[in-house]
Amino acid sequence: MNDNKQQTAVEWFWNQLPEILPFTVDTETAVKLQEAYKQAKEIGKEQHGKTWDHAMESMKARGGNDMRAYTDFDGYYAETYGGNNE
Repeated sequence: MNDNKQQTAVEWFWNQLPEILPFTVDTETAVKLQEAYKQAKEIGKEQHGKTWDHAMESMKARGGNDMRAYTDFDGYYAETYGGNNE
């Protein structure tokens, strides 16, 4: 096992649920929740990949200026995912 593995936002949220909403569910609901969790992780992976791709293209377009890439991210995030308020 990789001791340096980082926790995704989806994993963090999933792990908080039992403390926030202590409830029990039937088997069918548990299966649906598990599937939603897996789907959310996949969506997060795709979003990270698209963000990475966009950052690489932006850096190439700016002639390798990585300092501009940091500010480009904020604009890309707001345009793609709706900003910081969501």
